Amino acid sequence: MKLDYSLLCTIVLGALFLSGCGEKIEPQKQPQAEAAPGSAAPDTTGKKSGGNLPRVEAAKVLRIGVKADAPPFCFQDKDGNPQGFDVDIGFRLARALGVEPQFVTVTGPERIERIKKGEVDVVIATLTATRRRARDIDFSLPYFQDQQSLLVKTGSSIKSYRDLGGKKVAAVLESTSIENIKVVAPDAQIVGSKSIADAFEKMNSGAADAVTGDGLQLQALRLAAADQTQYQIAGEGFSAEPYVIGLPPNDSQFRARIDEFMTELWNNGTWTRIFNKWLGSQSAYNLEAQFQMPVLPP
Repeated sequence: MKLDYSLLCTIVLGALFLSGCGEKIEPQKQPQAEAAPGSAAPDTTGKKSGGNLPRVEAAKVLRIGVKADAPPFCFQDKDGNPQGFDVDIGFRLARALGVEPQFVTVTGPERIERIKKGEVDVVIATLTATRRRARDIDFSLPYFQDQQSLLVKTGSSIKSYRDLGGKKVAAVLESTSIENIKVVAPDAQIVGSKSIADAFEKMNSGAADAVTGDGLQLQALRLAAADQTQYQIAGEGFSAEPYVIGLPPNDSQFRARIDEFMTELWNNGTWTRIFNKWLGSQSAYNLEAQFQMPVLPP
């Protein structure tokens, strides 16, 4: 199976931004507790402390927003420790900055707000870069590209997004999946869901005819099912989903430092090792990497 989306990713991210370590990967630590409600509001923009990078370095902690229910990118193991592609990137980002990672669980609908409120320093949580989101936050270079797809029960009359007229489609609230379905299948009935797992449950209960979301997350749902043969991906993908690190707005120093990290991650082969661990030959997906990170020249 191939993910041949690299050219599309370059085109999409180019338009978006114009408009708007080599060692073994280690297990992740138990996420630390979040700040108690009512504590002093953080310096969201970094202006008071001279920028987010000096503030993070002074605190010696990078608060990283990750999901708990989006394997293979971010999920929790049986002991509650964060794991996945996104988590490994976050762990290495903190190491590159010389600080400790503090993984904070976020849901899909709240990712942008958690950055805006200063409750996390970055979000690495299958966040797709869009022009609408660029009005509120900044983005790093893309680190992966997926496509939106459909998951249905085997034998369903839905063979692709073209068959969604009048059908109920479960999707995560505040996600690009909902906006994309409105474009490709305007007659579909959208069933809002709290998470991709909640959307899957809605289909199993009969409240929805299909689940839509990023293709690999749908594959993860199928692979985790007691009987994988009960589910199938319907048709081809129908959108570009470039994953980026979400950042506080208007802080070019912080963004530039993270893009330097991303460039090094790609150039020294660490990205490839993380890919192989979670998505490639060492994983259940056994995918061939076709993504090319649009790294910055010196």
